[in-house]
Amino acid sequence: MQFQKRPYKRHDRLSKQIKIICSNFLLKDFPLEGRGVITVTKVKVTSDLGSAKIYYSVIDNSISKKDLNINLNKKSKFLKGIIGRKITSKKIPEITFCFDDAIEFYDKIDRIFSKINNE
Repeated sequence: MQFQKRPYKRHDRLSKQIKIICSNFLLKDFPLEGRGVITVTKVKVTSDLGSAKIYYSVIDNSISKKDLNINLNKKSKFLKGIIGRKITSKKIPEITFCFDDAIEFYDKIDRIFSKINNE
């Protein structure tokens, strides 16, 4: 019996599902009330499906990054429960939130290039 190979690995499929579920959770159920918008930029799940790092960025944030990271990581077990109910997998990864500063980095590079062009 021949099994069909999937075009990508299981942890990649799981990371996409977790990104969608987490984005919906942060949009609907995480209280920021006009203090900013949280966007999930990427999710990295280990190949053994034991842990997942959720990278996020914040737009118009009035809360410090440290406090926001602490609050998000406090909700990680609750989010793991939501993920466990929505996906079909024997193993649900441990969730860790990490701030993704790529947008700030790109903005900094853009300002440097615009400064060079103006000179």
